Amino acid sequence: MSPSESIRFFSEKEVANHCTKNSCWVLTGTRIYDVTGFLRIHPGGEALILSRSGKDIRTEMEGPPHRHSGNARRWMEQYYIGELDTDGSADEIQELQANS
Repeated sequence: MSPSESIRFFSEKEVANHCTKNSCWVLTGTRIYDVTGFLRIHPGGEALILSRSGKDIRTEMEGPPHRHSGNARRWMEQYYIGELDTDGSADEIQELQANS
């Protein structure tokens, strides 16, 4: 995401819906990453990420059994797509759009 783009917000429900090989999102805290393109090259295999898709992976990133390097964390930033909506407004917007 370039600095000129505004931050996109997603609901927990929306993040949880992206849990397939064709659309795989993960969270670290409130930061959301679309790691679909990374699945096939993940050193631990795609099944490992898919089993955690739609969820917060901070614990897995910190280890054990494997603490991810600073380089791995920097690499992950290319997959950043937005932030978790913590106040529920993303759900309200989706409902309004669906009812329009």
